Amino acid sequence: MLSVVKTFKFHAAHFLPNHEGLCRNLHGHTYKLKVEVRSALPNYLEKKDSGPEMGMVVDFSILKKVVEENVLRELDHSNLNNIYTNPTAENMVSDIWARLEHSLYSVNVFLVSLELYETESSCARKTNG
Repeated sequence: MLSVVKTFKFHAAHFLPNHEGLCRNLHGHTYKLKVEVRSALPNYLEKKDSGPEMGMVVDFSILKKVVEENVLRELDHSNLNNIYTNPTAENMVSDIWARLEHSLYSVNVFLVSLELYETESSCARKTNG
């Protein structure tokens, strides 16, 4: 299977109302979102034998536009508690998957995996399968 990955960053604040530690307090993160997709078209390399997307799973600029419109526009520089009841990385990555799944299918790609990093070393990951 051939896939492509694009990484995005956004800034947001949140607190975890049920947490017993410091995360109960309002704080911010620079989130990193990795989006991995594969083509929805069988034998796509042979079918894309001419034009600007020749040999591509998807043009990275198209992937960027879909993620910006469906995810970053609302989440970047937001208070995530205004969007989620409990804004854990796990809840967020599940929601982001739902936001992207249909929109990406409309540009002939499927989600393979999403990784949402809350810190450099901690992420929640959702995969297709």
